[in-house]
Amino acid sequence: MVMSKKMLDTLVGFAQAVTNLLVLVGTYWAVFAIRAALGHPYGTANRLAVEAVFPYLAAFYVVLWLVYRLPAYYETATYEGVLSQVFVQLILALASLATSFVVRAFAFPRGLVATAFVLQVTALVPLNYALCRFYSRVRPKALTIAIGTGAAAGSTLAKQLSISTAYVVSSMSARDVTGEWIHGVPEGASLTLDASVPSPERDRILRLAMRNGITVQLVATVKETLVQKAPMKVRADHLMLTVEPYGHSPVDLALKRMLDIAASVVALTVFSPVFLLASIAIMLEDGRPVFYLQQRLGFRGQFFRIIKFRTMCHDAERLTGARLSKGELDSRITRAGRLLRRTGLDEVPQFIDVLRGDMSVVGPRPERPELAQKILEETPDWNLRLLVRPGITGVAQVLGRYNTAPEDKLTMDLAYIRSRSLFNYDLTIILNTLKMFFMPERRD
Repeated sequence: MVMSKKMLDTLVGFAQAVTNLLVLVGTYWAVFAIRAALGHPYGTANRLAVEAVFPYLAAFYVVLWLVYRLPAYYETATYEGVLSQVFVQLILALASLATSFVVRAFAFPRGLVATAFVLQVTALVPLNYALCRFYSRVRPKALTIAIGTGAAAGSTLAKQLSISTAYVVSSMSARDVTGEWIHGVPEGASLTLDASVPSPERDRILRLAMRNGITVQLVATVKETLVQKAPMKVRADHLMLTVEPYGHSPVDLALKRMLDIAASVVALTVFSPVFLLASIAIMLEDGRPVFYLQQRLGFRGQFFRIIKFRTMCHDAERLTGARLSKGELDSRITRAGRLLRRTGLDEVPQFIDVLRGDMSVVGPRPERPELAQKILEETPDWNLRLLVRPGITGVAQVLGRYNTAPEDKLTMDLAYIRSRSLFNYDLTIILNTLKMFFMPERRD
């Protein structure tokens, strides 16, 4: 029996997780050994405290490991994979201090945390990098055929998919997909249908593929995103999908709001020095005002004023009008503003909008009314993003890029809106957003 790629990935991921946990154990006991060798051994109470805390840390590590997609390390860019590993170990170090307090293991050595963190990063970054790069070479690559409305569209999609080390891609036009052709698709290969393929053609190709046992990947359209996870029921002998505009429970919404408030209070406290330093830098270079208030579209189309550190010169849009920034090449951005943008710190004041209830920490990014109107002309369903409060970060910001097409951003945001639990999704996105401070190319 030939093992499927999914099963193989699961087994390799499990082996990697077990190896990582063994390394974690090893780093803690290595710190004990180093202390003993230096003549300052930890006592029995310290050892017992570590043993009391470690089971909680092991469970939390597995959660972080999945959230940061370390099992799929071989599918990410090297820098992003390394950054994910460092963040996992940093969060784990902070969690160990909190856990020791909660379980009243007060003899848990504080010095052990910093030393173990260094050892873990030193050991796990090269280990997981080597394991995943090796696996990316020996892992059977999935063959998929990118299908577009025409040969050119299929070729474009194929080039985009070829960036991933997990795929070997060819391409073709939807009109060339016939019953005769589909019999010749190699065993184990899949089809990937571009979102531009018209619905009747998508349905025809999907039926052909299902009859012949071929897996199909759909580049999601708005309609397909809206019906995801829709509850099914039978009425008058018809199987019906119930698509609600916004179907989250009051409990989930209350938990999301509590998370918003807690995250905002923590963020504003942690970044309070940034407020002082950024204010001084902006005033020294370009004078007042420090903050920039801009009208944005909020929940259900209501207007609100977003608060940001001012990163452009005075009257930046007096001559050009409202337009998207060109990133580093935009001459309107000040030197202080360029630094704030590259680090993402210009967004910090928006936590005030979250506390006021105009925004959420996680949600679709709010657009300016003028720009939203332009986007609506090409993407008529764009305003479906307004079914939830806009956010400081979101799925499109974590998984996409600054220049990701509006249609793709829309489907990403709708996937978030249609999720069963916004609270759980928010936690995942917040943890992954922390990496974005060190990945300015994903925001530009």
